[in-house]
Amino acid sequence: MMRRVRHRRLAFLLVVLAACACGRKTDPRPPELVAPRPIGELSLTTLGEGVALRWTRPTEYVDGSTMEDLGGFVIERSRENQRFNEHGRVEVTDRGRFQKVKRFDYLDRAVMSGATYHYRIVAFTTDGYYSAASGVATITWSPPSPSPAPSRAPAGTP
Repeated sequence: MMRRVRHRRLAFLLVVLAACACGRKTDPRPPELVAPRPIGELSLTTLGEGVALRWTRPTEYVDGSTMEDLGGFVIERSRENQRFNEHGRVEVTDRGRFQKVKRFDYLDRAVMSGATYHYRIVAFTTDGYYSAASGVATITWSPPSPSPAPSRAPAGTP
């Protein structure tokens, strides 16, 4: 009889410990609320080497809570209004640091003169939750004209 009481106490103690160990830390949230907010600002610039993209870091999830697990960005590109495809990725490497990068840059060197390109950015978390795509930014790339060469004739000579 004493053995049964000990076994029951042991079983009860194990159940209590298991219940405490499996406790949740926060209320569960649906996946659509833990995705990053979409990128709000995407700017494009024509450079001699290609098209430079620049955007700001998202700091919140869709539900408005602060995001600490930003994993990176997917750069999507469309040429001449074709379908968007993944063109590149930018990984975020400042997790755990006090000072975070606020703006990100990407240089698309695979451009053709006179072609029109459309870009959008998708942010993702380290857990693999993806934001909606940013708004589309469009540019027609032409290499900048070289500056005129200085004249070799002395000033005032025709």
